[in-house]
Order: sequence, then structure tokens, then C-alpha cells
Amino acid sequence: MRKNSAFSGLEGAIVLIAFVVVASVFSYVVLGAGFFAADKSQTSVHEGVKTAQASVYQEGGIYGTLDVNGQLDKLMFTIYIAESSLEQDLEGMTISYTQSDINNPREYTWGATGPSGTEFYSGGMSILYPGKNVKIELDQVQGPKSGGWFAIEIRPKRGSTLFIKRWLGSGYDGGLII
Repeated sequence: MRKNSAFSGLEGAIVLIAFVVVASVFSYVVLGAGFFAADKSQTSVHEGVKTAQASVYQEGGIYGTLDVNGQLDKLMFTIYIAESSLEQDLEGMTISYTQSDINNPREYTWGATGPSGTEFYSGGMSILYPGKNVKIELDQVQGPKSGGWFAIEIRPKRGSTLFIKRWLGSGYDGGLII
């Protein structure tokens, strides 16, 4: 008997088919991962656009009143969202107030009936619609005297945070804060 150690045509065909099957499964996995990554990046872009569209902006100036001790007592300012934006739920919004002579911030949440030491007032409005604005009132801020600063951080339920910082000029006695 002779020893035949060569491949036959049938064995070569089986090996070739096995390589083609393995290569096709590998390419399917690679394409699937590529489509998955593209879908995730598209989702990230859409979420970024939604966040940018839900941003809150300040309109006009900030007005303040002083108490009998010369401390900032009440703040009023207007916020709005652009025409092409998404509506904002004011009930889910938080406003953080900080000042130059106090380290820990004071948190304000939405109040339906009026401003207080823990609630901001938006004229009873609970939803801010695109293209509209609302006057926000903070009460009992116990703010700085003339020469001090304060900062307001508005954190909507969705969208980016708005940060406002102002200094009270020397001789400030109420009204517009520049």
C-alpha cells in the first residue's frame, strides 16, 4: 500500500468552505459592532441637541431690594427659553443662591403661592413654554451688603445650568443690580 499524504479536492473544498464561513461570521460581528457604535453616537448627538434646546436664559436685569439693615432681601429676574427649545417644568427646577459672606448655598424650589425663604415664585406658572418668559422672585435671601457679591445657579430638570454672578456696588440702595 502506498501512503498518500496530499489533500484531495474534497478536503480542500471543505477547508475553503470552513474559512469562508468563519470569515463571514467575523465580518457580520464587525459590521454589527459598527452599526451599534454608529447608533450609540447618533443617540448621543440627539441627546446633546435636546440638552442645548432645553437651556434657560436670563433676560434683562436683576433687581433687588434691601432690608432695614442694608442687606439684600429680595431678588427679581426674568428667565426665558428660545422659540425652538423644549418646554421647562418649573416645578422640577432648583435655584441655588450663594453670597460672599456665607459658604453654604441656599436652595430654592418652586412655590405655587409666593416666594419664601425656601421657595421661588414664578407668578403661579409651573410650565415655561418655548418663546415665553417668566419673572422669578427670591425672598429672604439675607444677602450681602454693598460691596459684596452673590451668585445664582438655576438648575432645570432637563437642560444645562444657568449661572449668574453679580456684585453690589458701593452705595447700592436697591433697584437694578449691574
